[in-house]
Amino acid sequence: MRARRLALLALFEAEFRPDHGPEALRRLVEERSVPGAVRDHAAAIVDGVTSRRADLDARIALEAPQIPVAELGRVERTILRSALFEVLYSAATPSGEAMRDAVSLARIYAGDAARRLVNGVLGSVSRSGGGA
Repeated sequence: MRARRLALLALFEAEFRPDHGPEALRRLVEERSVPGAVRDHAAAIVDGVTSRRADLDARIALEAPQIPVAELGRVERTILRSALFEVLYSAATPSGEAMRDAVSLARIYAGDAARRLVNGVLGSVSRSGGGA
């Protein structure tokens, strides 16, 4: 959960300063004295989301067509991108763990409506067997 929270913070900052995610993560890691394994996991998420952002946004649009991706709250969008990256592209991460943490982060940082949205999108992806 700690790595996912760090990735969320770095990617959220990148919402305001595009391509700033890796730099934000480096700063957060230094400020918080983060252990290597946590840093590496967070970096994998940040790098993956950064490089696959268009694919992740397309998948979010497919799974939640009633809300255009650009109109989602920044926190919700960032959580969805991060979780979908792990579920769809990271073989090292158990999907259930990534999904539970994403729902928890949505509840903490964005409230119950965001939690339901994240849970719904990730549940739909899980039921469809993942795959981009």
